[in-house]
Amino acid sequence: MDLWRCGTMSQMQVLERVEGTVTVVTLAGDLALGSAEEVRDRLAGLVRGAVGEGRRDLLLDLAGVDFMDSMGLRVLIHVFRRVQEAGGRMALSAVQPRAGRALDVTGLNASLDIYSTTEEALTALRRPAGR
Repeated sequence: MDLWRCGTMSQMQVLERVEGTVTVVTLAGDLALGSAEEVRDRLAGLVRGAVGEGRRDLLLDLAGVDFMDSMGLRVLIHVFRRVQEAGGRMALSAVQPRAGRALDVTGLNASLDIYSTTEEALTALRRPAGR
């Protein structure tokens, strides 16, 4: 059963659903200074709640994120650390070119698992860790 929750923050829309043991969060808007703090807090809360329900893995679908600045990158790093601390894995999917450039320039693309599609990312996260 898939559960959906939706919320809108400043300039960012956050849509959450559950796919088995994976929490999928779809973001839409600019992940930048105006929305970064709220998005960070919301995602950290989602991670805490998911872990409490037995889900440790997180997929961020970035198909709707056209722009990401340094504050947006900090959000990804913060959430990635929270997921790792909980013993989970985090993946990104459908990263758009402008947002992808920010990941490339900073080298974060080498540290994060990035997939072309949400389906590819879900398949990877459903596999046991280390495979």
